[in-house]
Amino acid sequence: MTSFDQEAIPKVKPIVQPKTAKLALYGGGFDPVHLAHLKIARAALAHMGDGSVCFIPAAHSPLKNFGPTASAAARIAMLELAVKNEPNFLLDDLEIRRGGRSFTIDSVATFKAVFPTIELFWIIGGDQFAQLDSWAEINRLKTMVTFLVVARPGFLLRNLAVDGLHYDILEIPLMEDSSSELRARSQRGDSIHELVPKEVEAFISKRGLYSP
Repeated sequence: MTSFDQEAIPKVKPIVQPKTAKLALYGGGFDPVHLAHLKIARAALAHMGDGSVCFIPAAHSPLKNFGPTASAAARIAMLELAVKNEPNFLLDDLEIRRGGRSFTIDSVATFKAVFPTIELFWIIGGDQFAQLDSWAEINRLKTMVTFLVVARPGFLLRNLAVDGLHYDILEIPLMEDSSSELRARSQRGDSIHELVPKEVEAFISKRGLYSP
């Protein structure tokens, strides 16, 4: 595995303390977190056999021209509600604490430096997998993680633009649920009851998140 410059590691450190030999990092806006996110995380656990999944809410995706709709505090609170009864699910806000654009390489390099013996994975949708050649420092990143790829409608699960990728396909039914669709449903006043954990639904309703 290619070495990396320790001096380049961001100063914001993880707050989690993984107790497993394998750790899947799951980045995203989680605006809001929904049941499909949790199904994907459980599929990652099953694939790894013995591991944990760490949800990492982004401050601002470098591939999006707009930031999250809900505040960082609200997104963290919803994630806390979603993972509180899942012993192998962790939550770390290092990207929010770091601020600015959230680059995967920064978070992965930090985890690699702090937990050098843990085998790292990165959960990614098929849509983003097809764009990996545009990711910051992808040639460095690909030496640090195995990508766990989730099928997304309209995207082939392959990447021919980046040589030497290590990746596995998560065995999970094709999912069309997205946070943007949930926000749109909320704005229309439609029910999201079957799409988010009940505690998250109550949180959204109580605070009027995503309402018109």
